[in-house]
Amino acid sequence: MPPSEAKRGVLESTSKRVRMIFSVMASPNRIDILRILNNKGPLTYSELKSLAGFKSKKESGKFAYHLRKLLKQSLVGLNKAERRYTITNLGKLVLNLARQIEEKSIVESGKMYVRTSHQTIEEFNSHKIIQSLVREANMSLEQATKITEEVENKIYKLSASYLTSRLLRDCVNNVLLDHGLEEQVNKLIRIGVPIFDLNRKLKNSDDRLKNGIHDLVVNLSQEVLSDYFSSNFQKDILDMHYSGEIHLDALGHWAIGPDIVFVDVEQLKRDFDLKGNFLFLPRTLNLGNLNLIIPILISLLQREVSREIVMENVEKIFAEYRMDQISNYFSLSLLSATLSLQTVNLPSVTLVLSGKENEEILTGILNGYLIYIENVALPHFRLFLNHGQMLSKDLLSLVGKIIKHGGKISLSQQSIFSSNGIRKIDANTGHPILVLNSLSINLPRLAYQSNKDETYFRTKLALIMKPSASALILKQEILLENIRQELLPALSKGFRYPLTGATSIVVNLTGLNESIYDILGYSGDDGFDVIKKVIKTANDVLYNFDQSNSHKFGVSLINDSSSTRFVDLDSNKFGKLTHDFTSYSQGITITKSAFDDGNSLFKKIMELDNLVTGGLHIKFDVSDVSEDEIPDYLSKTINNISHFELFEKNLICSACGSHDVTDSICNSCGSSTILEIV
Repeated sequence: MPPSEAKRGVLESTSKRVRMIFSVMASPNRIDILRILNNKGPLTYSELKSLAGFKSKKESGKFAYHLRKLLKQSLVGLNKAERRYTITNLGKLVLNLARQIEEKSIVESGKMYVRTSHQTIEEFNSHKIIQSLVREANMSLEQATKITEEVENKIYKLSASYLTSRLLRDCVNNVLLDHGLEEQVNKLIRIGVPIFDLNRKLKNSDDRLKNGIHDLVVNLSQEVLSDYFSSNFQKDILDMHYSGEIHLDALGHWAIGPDIVFVDVEQLKRDFDLKGNFLFLPRTLNLGNLNLIIPILISLLQREVSREIVMENVEKIFAEYRMDQISNYFSLSLLSATLSLQTVNLPSVTLVLSGKENEEILTGILNGYLIYIENVALPHFRLFLNHGQMLSKDLLSLVGKIIKHGGKISLSQQSIFSSNGIRKIDANTGHPILVLNSLSINLPRLAYQSNKDETYFRTKLALIMKPSASALILKQEILLENIRQELLPALSKGFRYPLTGATSIVVNLTGLNESIYDILGYSGDDGFDVIKKVIKTANDVLYNFDQSNSHKFGVSLINDSSSTRFVDLDSNKFGKLTHDFTSYSQGITITKSAFDDGNSLFKKIMELDNLVTGGLHIKFDVSDVSEDEIPDYLSKTINNISHFELFEKNLICSACGSHDVTDSICNSCGSSTILEIV
């Protein structure tokens, strides 16, 4: 056969094959079968038949006919061993071509089309707008139809040949706003980040992405959740937040889970059962396996808790370890747990240790913590020593060494607190205690509005305490709903909350000192008497909530992110403030100079601590105390104050992570970008 005839034969064969494939594509039923296999993967004959819509016996022959056509052209294959049908690579190519032809035909037709959020091009269909208005905005069919007619008129006046689903929603929302339907707009609005802001974040223009793209992903998700919360939460509470009367901390997590959780590692012996959740984690936990227990707890809880995880009875994990193993195993456990951290906006972790029993175990743990902080630039784990006034001088010296090397330690005689001073209620229970405390009240704002009338000031405080406590109760209801929807499986499955455990609701007071001493004008003991009356007023309001709810309520004086925000908002509202505040007071900070004034200050601190039922943050700043002096100062402080956090001002180079800084210059790399670590 001449070459030209052979070539013609091949072309005719190819042409026939292409015609047959186009013939197969001509049937919508066969395209649907290809789409189903492409989306679902391998399916049995009966599964494929049902999904393709051929459910009656009369349609069995029709389905078999379409399937044979696809098999004959090798668009679908049959795995005879498993008796399952699957789409072939040729079938995927044909399916993709069909989609392109469909989209191109819409464009060429001159009709309006929409690029949808699920990555397809579809002809504009006004009925879908009606459906969205009825389904999403709860509008009547008649009202939705009228709105849609106006939207259509606007759309057809546009010169664009295509729309995006985002632009289409914007058109709908504009019409809704024209009709004063703001509530419906909030239900339909698309939330997210403006393109300009996202471009800035991707360029890392503010140098905040210290840990790469994951920081950006977490940051964006929290911004979206914050927008969602702002669009759906009670408007009166949000108005109080935006105006600066109160502060809702961490809006991106506010309507998700608790702020602080106290958990007992021994509870895992009894209740740990993840069921079908977190399949990548071990199904059982042996408390003797130190390298697993802390990393797994962190991996579980960091997704569901916004501010802090407090883990108790950590030292009991070491019961089966040799004394010479403890420090190395503990440091390795902390370093291993660090690998599971999300890297940004994650809760801090406090490990509670008892200093009342085995000093040798405690010494090993502290030495292990020292190894850990020497291996990381910025330690994420804190220690809480529940000592009962039984710490030896050697242990106090070791504590001082840890603090001077950048470690974070709190000390307490009896009660257990979070690192920022939130008190654990029901101290003797081994079940989880969830704390909701992400709301602070702006006391200086109330003082400015009270015209130096202390009684009026306390009346205004009582009035604002009620909606504040109600907002946190609503947060608890949202949390329980999230558990019902299985959004918090670590708490509900791993720790069996709310079947076991309790909830503590705490309202924080910001700027108490400025309100009483600077704005209302009191001084000395008279001012302290007013402070006690103010706290009693807040407690009295919460007492009524306590009687009508199963939760425990309390007032706190702790650190959060409200202080500088309140100052900025008050400056904008009142103009130049009568006092030059850079921030408002939160909690109490003492230095070594406090010991020069006798015991009067310490007595006031303890009196205040007894009044503040939710917790008082007491910080002992040892920045000007030498390492050799620390044991003596700690001994004095332990005898005078029941609990406190040790604080050392630490500088770190943001360029290389070195702590070797002199005069705001890094001695390792020469950078001047120095961060002060609090």
